[in-house]
Amino acid sequence: MFSNAVAWYTAHAGQIFAVLIVSLVVLEFVSRRFRGELTADEQRSAITSITSGLAFIAAKSVVGKLAVTTLMLYAFDNWRFATLDLNEPTVWVAVFVLRDFLYYWVHRAEHRVRLLWASHMVHHSPETIGFTTAVRVPWMEALYKPWLGIWVPLIGFHPLAAIALDVAAATFAQLYHTERVRRLPIIDRLFVTPSAHRVHHGSNPEYIDKNYGAVFIVWDKMFGTFEPERAEVVYGIGRKRIDSPVGALVGGYPMLFDEAKRVGRWSQRVRYVTAPPA
Repeated sequence: MFSNAVAWYTAHAGQIFAVLIVSLVVLEFVSRRFRGELTADEQRSAITSITSGLAFIAAKSVVGKLAVTTLMLYAFDNWRFATLDLNEPTVWVAVFVLRDFLYYWVHRAEHRVRLLWASHMVHHSPETIGFTTAVRVPWMEALYKPWLGIWVPLIGFHPLAAIALDVAAATFAQLYHTERVRRLPIIDRLFVTPSAHRVHHGSNPEYIDKNYGAVFIVWDKMFGTFEPERAEVVYGIGRKRIDSPVGALVGGYPMLFDEAKRVGRWSQRVRYVTAPPA
């Protein structure tokens, strides 16, 4: 029974995710419009977010599906060290937990390295949080993140099954981009919840560079980056605003490269773009 459920979900994960995302975005938009909460600025922000999300999908379709998946399938067929049994639930759980652990460190690097932050800042630029702003994912991340999953086929976990795990994590992430759900005292202890992720999007001094986890909040608690939601969250990235589709497509790179040109020699420029953002 488990193997049948896994096969079905693996085959339909992409379609399930697409339907869920579209449904949540449309329902949120209609609900806020009906209640008179949707301002002109938020409508423009929604257009920016949707443009960013579509660009990400296009980039990932090319890089992820054509290049990375091809390499991963080749690695699985020729270089894997073992073969993990996909009919065993503990295998899925173990790989999912390991995937989330590694994501924590990648996400942390995106906040602590200027070259990566110039891309990731697009996701943090909305001055509200919701299902619509959650789709503001920079297309540049599709150029490097898929390659970081090459370890999956090497340990013997099938790449197509790994895609299903990615979709499951992305679905979970979509759901905690909301202000409608407040604190969840028991769940908050183990998982990333809307409260924890609101903190992550906060520009309050005490909230900056906190709560990097994607699914499990335990990594933040283990490595000293956890912060509970106490003060009201102020969203956005301050003066470096991104409030147009063009801005979402170029991210912070024009500003970063302009700043790097002024710091001196090439060695200094490399140190500058790999240093933490100010």
